[in-house]
Amino acid sequence: MRKFYSRFLFVAFCFFAALAAMQTEAFAGTRIALVLGNSNYQAVPALGNPANDAADLAQTLRSVGFEVIEQRDATRDAMASAVRDFTERLRGVDVALFFYAGHGLQMNGENYLLPVDAKIETPADVRFNTLNLTDIQQEMEGAGRANIIILDACRNNPFIEKLARGGRAVPNRGLGRIDAAGQGSLIVYSTQPNNVALDGTGRNSPFTAALLKYIATPGIEVRQMISRVRGDVLQATAQKQTPWDSSSLVGDVYLAAPMVTSSPSASTPSTAPSQAGSGGPELTAPVASQAAPSADPQRTTPQTSPIAAGGPASECERAAAPAPPFASPEQLKTRNTLDFAAAVRICDAALRANPNEPSLQYLLGRSYDKTKDYLQALRYLAKAADAGYAPAQANLGVLFATGHGVVKDLPRAYELFSKAAAGGVPGAISNLGAMYAGGDFVKKDEARALELYQKAIEAADPFALTQTGLMYFHGKGTPRDYNAAAEYFQQAADLNDGFSLKLLAIMYERGLLGAPDPVKAAELRRRAVQVDPTSQDPNVPPPQKTVRSQQASRVHYARRIYRYRFLGCSWAWC
Repeated sequence: MRKFYSRFLFVAFCFFAALAAMQTEAFAGTRIALVLGNSNYQAVPALGNPANDAADLAQTLRSVGFEVIEQRDATRDAMASAVRDFTERLRGVDVALFFYAGHGLQMNGENYLLPVDAKIETPADVRFNTLNLTDIQQEMEGAGRANIIILDACRNNPFIEKLARGGRAVPNRGLGRIDAAGQGSLIVYSTQPNNVALDGTGRNSPFTAALLKYIATPGIEVRQMISRVRGDVLQATAQKQTPWDSSSLVGDVYLAAPMVTSSPSASTPSTAPSQAGSGGPELTAPVASQAAPSADPQRTTPQTSPIAAGGPASECERAAAPAPPFASPEQLKTRNTLDFAAAVRICDAALRANPNEPSLQYLLGRSYDKTKDYLQALRYLAKAADAGYAPAQANLGVLFATGHGVVKDLPRAYELFSKAAAGGVPGAISNLGAMYAGGDFVKKDEARALELYQKAIEAADPFALTQTGLMYFHGKGTPRDYNAAAEYFQQAADLNDGFSLKLLAIMYERGLLGAPDPVKAAELRRRAVQVDPTSQDPNVPPPQKTVRSQQASRVHYARRIYRYRFLGCSWAWC
């Protein structure tokens, strides 16, 4: 079972406390990289990009202060020697980065990187003529440093055809997923697991081209950088290739120098409109955080726009912006009391002064949405979404999902949520999870839904806590576990989410966590009314005795319980 956050607020507090001590050190100190790129394979046709990718990335890493070990078109002996040299230098290093471009394959749950002299005819050839990625990962593991593995090795692999003719131990398409182990690791794939990355037509692959665009940019935290890379790759490949990552990083890591402002009075980038979402009756509003999790909601992201402190634009943000990631319970409670009718007037004036500013278009559209003027909301959200502003794409996706102001269009909603999720919006990641959980437009995939909810939780989206709890509550995509469900509900309840408080009350009333405790249940319901009076009551059918009645209740629940998600209706799209 997954390791749960003991309390969401405690995690946020610790993250903030550690950030001040870690942020500078994450850039300074000794940093080393091993960069491998194999193009000219001897037994199969050559690849056009990997050697170029390695050469260009090595040069870029040196320009930002990395010591780089570089090998291009390397034999197995040369690759093994480079890995040995790399691992021997890891002691005392603050940041270690491994990059590989070339052929790679997976077999029996393991990933293998192929040298140019690889001759692969049998499963034994895979084991003895390649490098096992797990071995490299294990050598890199170590406390006190950031370990980053970047793989552009999911190309269409002709060695698979050779092995397939053997009739056994046939490897799967692309690389398999491995997760970041221990603390301080980040693993990045050029495409999603079991998929094939595109080579592209230029000097570099689409993934490495995007990586080179951002890796030397000052002030971009590494997870924020990966989100930008993901957005560029999706655009360059017409949504066919989605870079993937797994992170256990603690604190912020910068590959180029952190951005430094000249003085407190200088004009600084404003926070992107962002909201963690409470899981109450309104939609989970989007968060423009590019890093997950982000301890600093003021960090510049590709979705933010420079708005000078003070003036109508700042007033609009104060009047209409969602709560930031890792918002306190009081911040989330305050969000529910904003006067959006007044925000419409304030943001309209701000937009007149800055007519082409996507963040203000989004905030005005959001304000109209909250006042249920959906036609006007559509007008302004569409402008900001067309400009590539991820929070607006997420909010516009909700309009298409609910049919508010537009004809209901789930394919369009899915497209917008996908774009916003690629831009790092946790609410959009949650919405994609809801679509997979319910089989809306996409094929129902509860395991995928759980995975998306977990990503949204890491990115500070409280709604995903409740949804994950519901998955455990009903045994969807995971074995039923009431204790696990209660843990997720409690984390959301700690953020003043009334719906989760009421779910916990139901569990105590029915004795799902031990003996029935009506006193505890009544206390939880009183608190729900106090902190989140507009939250909807869950409709959770009691357990049934027969298999047929259990199945019927699950269908009934699937149609009812999730509906609280958007704008006061009971399921994601009503």
